Amino acid sequence: MKPIFLSLSLAAACFPLLAHASGLADFTLTPNAAISGYNRENLTAVTPTQCAEACQGSDRAGWCVSFDFNKTTSACDLSDKRAGDVGGLKTDYSGNPYDHYSLKPDPLKAFARVTNAAISGSNVENLKNVTPKDCASACTDDSRSSWCKSFDYNKTTSACDLSDKRASDVGGLKTNYSGNPYDHYFVVAGEGIPSPVPGNKHVLFIGIDGLRGDALFCEGCAVTPALSALANGGAFHRNVLAGGPQDTVSGPGWATNFTGFWANNHGVTSNGETLPMLKPHVFDLLKQSYPTATVGVVGDWYNITHNLKPVGADFVVANSAKNSQQATDTVKGWLGWKNPPTAIFYYLHNVDIHAASYAPLNANYQSKIRGEDAQIQQVLDTLAARPGYANEEWLIVVASDHGGLNSGHGGQSAGERDTILILNNNYQNPGKTAYCIGDMSATPLLQIDGATPHILDFLGLPNATAGHKYPGCGQ
Repeated sequence: MKPIFLSLSLAAACFPLLAHASGLADFTLTPNAAISGYNRENLTAVTPTQCAEACQGSDRAGWCVSFDFNKTTSACDLSDKRAGDVGGLKTDYSGNPYDHYSLKPDPLKAFARVTNAAISGSNVENLKNVTPKDCASACTDDSRSSWCKSFDYNKTTSACDLSDKRASDVGGLKTNYSGNPYDHYFVVAGEGIPSPVPGNKHVLFIGIDGLRGDALFCEGCAVTPALSALANGGAFHRNVLAGGPQDTVSGPGWATNFTGFWANNHGVTSNGETLPMLKPHVFDLLKQSYPTATVGVVGDWYNITHNLKPVGADFVVANSAKNSQQATDTVKGWLGWKNPPTAIFYYLHNVDIHAASYAPLNANYQSKIRGEDAQIQQVLDTLAARPGYANEEWLIVVASDHGGLNSGHGGQSAGERDTILILNNNYQNPGKTAYCIGDMSATPLLQIDGATPHILDFLGLPNATAGHKYPGCGQ
């Protein structure tokens, strides 16, 4: 019998079927086969089409990549694994009750979109009665991939124009079409857009939820080779103070990291999913100064990929709950492009344990810290192996949103207010002059003084936030 982790009945109408979902057309069918185990959710009294639509629904799209349909019982098991992830499909079930459906790669992931804009002219081929996904598939198929670089989609007529030009090839996009019928899509995956910041500068912002600064780099603390290498080659502060004028919970903490303001200014006073940031995200400030800069965000917490993300984020990926490897693989994929995103936010959630103790010497807490450190090492190895890495300059920023006390956080104790900041711009790249170096912990720093002021300074952008960078940082 296949193990089931969660069972929901379709008859109970526990989830909406999205009208825009394409259903079975987005899946590849393997008859009389199934993944053995690795089932995350079971649906009963369903058809294959309903399973496909459920898998693509907004609450599952971040993790569901396949499902097994039981033809005997009209039930399906949704999974966050593909056959290749688990050593292949099992095909010898008695009676062959299962069919396996694997989600085809989304062709739109290879494109970035600019709304209400189009290339004026330079159209090679017109397609009618299509969706943006159809156009993306056509642009990247074997017959067109050698020349197709972009397409303009007409939302009014459901047609698109495929082009062998990018906006930069024709002097930019036209944005004043009457009624704004067009959206412009351009190929980025594999190629990417060069960083427009002088010096080929990039930012890799690593956010570790619930990490106390005093849980690192001390006797008896978790052994963290990756974070230690960043700190030893750069600068670090083990007691950046969160809280104070706001609760030590994730919404206010991350919003302060992203904006350089406290909650009374940025407006995110809780973990509410509908609270917008009233101050600009630091990566939006980057895009204001450098419109062609691209931004990637990956995380498993809804707020990170929705109300707290940069408004202009180009690539947003929601990994499954506390599945750090999925987030890591996303960042490694971006770093594999010829031109990776100019700025990346990479969110790791497992240190926020809400169990046992947030004490630096607690074994469970330390194990979560070590686990995330191993994920970070994978990303650092991929970054340093980039063919052009010596000609790039990456500011790697590590920060946390809050600390913890006992099994929780939210108050104003020293442990709950204690967060980390690490800054390193020359990891395995000794040709770059250090942005700052050493232990900054003796100088008081507030959370508003943490990530954002230093990112702005590194990028050469003005700092109009409430925070100030550490005096020893800067070139």
